[in-house]
Amino acid sequence: MPAATVANVTARGVVEFCRNRGIAAEGLLAAAGISPVLISLPGSRLPAEQAFALWDHAERATGDPWIAEHVTSVLPFGTYRIADYLLLTGATPRDSLQKFIRSFPLVNGAFQMHLSASRAGAHLQLHSPYAPEGPSHFYVEFIFSMVLARLRFAAGVEWHPKEVCFAHAAPDHPESCRSMFRCPVHFNESENRMTLAREIADMPLPSGDPLLSEILDHYGQSLLKQSSKDEFLGDVRKVLADGFTRRDDVRLQITARKLALSGRSLQRELNARGTSYREELDRFRRDLAVELLPRVPIHQIGTLLQFSEPGSFYRAFRRWTGETPQAYLKPRSS
Repeated sequence: MPAATVANVTARGVVEFCRNRGIAAEGLLAAAGISPVLISLPGSRLPAEQAFALWDHAERATGDPWIAEHVTSVLPFGTYRIADYLLLTGATPRDSLQKFIRSFPLVNGAFQMHLSASRAGAHLQLHSPYAPEGPSHFYVEFIFSMVLARLRFAAGVEWHPKEVCFAHAAPDHPESCRSMFRCPVHFNESENRMTLAREIADMPLPSGDPLLSEILDHYGQSLLKQSSKDEFLGDVRKVLADGFTRRDDVRLQITARKLALSGRSLQRELNARGTSYREELDRFRRDLAVELLPRVPIHQIGTLLQFSEPGSFYRAFRRWTGETPQAYLKPRSS
């Protein structure tokens, strides 16, 4: 069974929060065993265990027991793209959550989310296969905090849940957690659960758009089908990310060996997906160059991407974007 993975978006938020506290990202990522390239590259996913380790090291480094809530504040609406807009466009919070849950694996493949109903209201349940006392509990708190923040944004009012339950033990100062959710919070429970009162779950959302919601729901399901088919491409990109991070050889035969394949087999698998190793390597370099450009000196990007000399990088960048790196960056920094 393949290891569960999570989108790198949340990890970026953890790193950004720590940077704001004066904590360098490099040490945190190294401690969690995460390649910096996998944080920077759009669309990358991380093994869940590494993501949990990052939360754990970040909490220790900051000394902030409520890091889950504070990371939510540095990830504005829209960060999670389709997932955020599914929470925004439903007719009611209940409708939004039902569609969000269907696409939740795009964000997080480590946990399972369900929505049930009772006389008390609607229950958002988060099932975790990990030990409650482990570092995964930071992620559990974050998911509830993130969903709550998005639904408050969609409703335009500061509503609060009826209650929140966590399977992990209470922290030293549980009152802070209660102030985060503004409702009773219970620990050492049998499950992770956030309960919405009926009148909250079924209140009309001013941002509701039934047609757009259905389109987004359909699109989310198509992305899930595509991602399941293209898991192999994800593995190729992870190996490339590791190779560039470690300054390793990224030629076809070396990458194939890391994937336990022959060079011919790797090329055959890629050809079956309508691509080639040359195209995937070029696409990886392009995506990473565009992502790093606002934050890293141009000459360093060329070196990281293993171009033999600056002119080669400049020519490649012009081929990718139609502009030089300086011209591409200028309107985006103004």
